[in-house]
Amino acid sequence: MSTLKENYKFTNSSFIFLKSFYTKKLTCSVDSQNCGVIFTHKEKVRVNFKTIGNIFNEVISDQMRTKIELSTMCFPHGDTLARIKRCKDYIESQGFEFGIQLHNSVTKDLYNKIKELDVGFSVHAPVFSDYFINLANNDFNTVLAGFYNTASVMQSLRSNVALFHGFFMTQKPIKNDPAHYGKVLRDAMDNNYRLNDTRVMDPKFLETDEFKNYQNTVKEHMKQLRERYSSYTLCIENDFPGIGNGNQTPAHLIDIDCPIWLDTGHLWASSILNKFDFYRGIDTICKQCQVIGVHLNTNRTPLNWNFKSPDGDTHSHFSREYDMDMDRIISILKRNQITHFTIEVVDGDIEDVVFFIETYQAS
Repeated sequence: MSTLKENYKFTNSSFIFLKSFYTKKLTCSVDSQNCGVIFTHKEKVRVNFKTIGNIFNEVISDQMRTKIELSTMCFPHGDTLARIKRCKDYIESQGFEFGIQLHNSVTKDLYNKIKELDVGFSVHAPVFSDYFINLANNDFNTVLAGFYNTASVMQSLRSNVALFHGFFMTQKPIKNDPAHYGKVLRDAMDNNYRLNDTRVMDPKFLETDEFKNYQNTVKEHMKQLRERYSSYTLCIENDFPGIGNGNQTPAHLIDIDCPIWLDTGHLWASSILNKFDFYRGIDTICKQCQVIGVHLNTNRTPLNWNFKSPDGDTHSHFSREYDMDMDRIISILKRNQITHFTIEVVDGDIEDVVFFIETYQAS
């Protein structure tokens, strides 16, 4: 019996699907077809090593490495490469793996500036697409078309992880315009979904047959998309509770039964609107869903939010000055052995990286 360290070199994301079976002592036996059996204390999983994803330079040792990414949301201006270098150097000096996540707002100029960097990439889809991917659309070919450019970028970057918001209660196209997200939703959605004169959805629609029918379509189309791109790990990200957005609560994420990318800022806003315990919600999602990674930022929205802008989804620098308890969030995630984090902060920099790592190490 030989260890993974002696036989294979894999990125953390290549093994993330084994998280539910993970212990600190993974071992492996290999047969002539390059198939192996991963053993934990009580379970075993047969794996075809030829199909589990891109093989890079990291070596799996006794403990899976934790990855910290910067979203391209962190690079609105300034010397991007210098920012990346100082954050990468610090992250790696603390024993973590560094990566970059392309946000769906990434420009061609920024992409061309960073695409040749020797780092791992994940992708917040859709990138370089005119419209959002909507799994609730009745036409699956429209779903496929929405993912096409993202798949091309993933192939170019040798990336195998993508995530996206995929549940919009409409058949109309939704422009990929993150800077005017509220407007594009209002343009595409039935205004009846809106809660009074606010920026959020009326929770009563989450209990309707209309919602449940959309939910079934989303679930089926996500299954088909994952089958079509079986070499990639495709994740649904939980939604900000905007007008017509569907995946708002822990129960919604459990129901969809696919890999999840947890956005804590969106869940915070949803917990205020839908009246569930935010911290228990994080723990429930981690325990009952296949969480591939997590978006982190401080959402400055107060617990007494009036559901109007500019509060709701602030993507702010890490801070202990607001109602959202970052120390408690990071502790829950660490306790649940989450190993892939994306700092999704507007203009995020080394101060945010240091905050996260120091908090993580202290928890």
